[in-house]
Amino acid sequence: MIPKRKNDIIVSEKHPHLHLFDHDIKWHYLIIGTFPPNTAMRDQEKLYLDYFYGNKGFLWKIIHDIYKPLGYDFFKGNKHENLSEIKRWQIDYCVGLSDTILATSRKFPLSSNDSDLINIQYNHSLKKYILENASHLKKILFTSSFGKNSAFENFKIIMGAEITSVYGKLVTGLPSPSGSANITFFNTNKEETLGLTNDFYYYVVNRRPELIKEFEIRWEQKKLKIHAKNKSSIVIPSTPKGLVKEYKIWRYKQVLPEKKCI
Repeated sequence: MIPKRKNDIIVSEKHPHLHLFDHDIKWHYLIIGTFPPNTAMRDQEKLYLDYFYGNKGFLWKIIHDIYKPLGYDFFKGNKHENLSEIKRWQIDYCVGLSDTILATSRKFPLSSNDSDLINIQYNHSLKKYILENASHLKKILFTSSFGKNSAFENFKIIMGAEITSVYGKLVTGLPSPSGSANITFFNTNKEETLGLTNDFYYYVVNRRPELIKEFEIRWEQKKLKIHAKNKSSIVIPSTPKGLVKEYKIWRYKQVLPEKKCI
């Protein structure tokens, strides 16, 4: 069902999960995002979970792969069982989840792009929690850091000048968990990184150097295609299977807790 319009303005959507953030727990880590896909998208698609990052479960797939060797499995049961397992992991490692937007409207009803969010009401309770618990917090992670309405940009608005009280704990630049964002790793047009983002290039050079030659060939083909009259004649090699997943797991593993807090 498409959200109703009132005088050609999309009716405001309220965040469906913010009430699940437990303000009484002194979390050591926070994972902060923006706003979930709209009600129409959630009705039309099969939800992984009715929870933070539950639409497709991309973030939970990353965390699952990191912590499964330690006894956590987010995909072994039904929705209720998987959610219980996620919450067990949250408590064991003191990781809270929240978002920066309390309510919003969209320029286009079915868009899931943060840049299309309008009439934003920010989640100011997040600021209150962070200021009251700053001494307990070790890291605050953002699942989007750049561009209009990204989690980090929203966070800066919410915190104002008092962001300085936690500045050393902020983790930005993480790759978006969303599969639809994967293309951004290959679209920089920077010669020195073979068209890759800096972090992704660093990962390939230092962790998968055997793939450098493939990316050099890919970059040369991409440059040829830009100027070719018959662009369909230029074939750009596919990215090695599983590489983006590897990179995301590596990146998140660097900043998520290694040890339980209980």
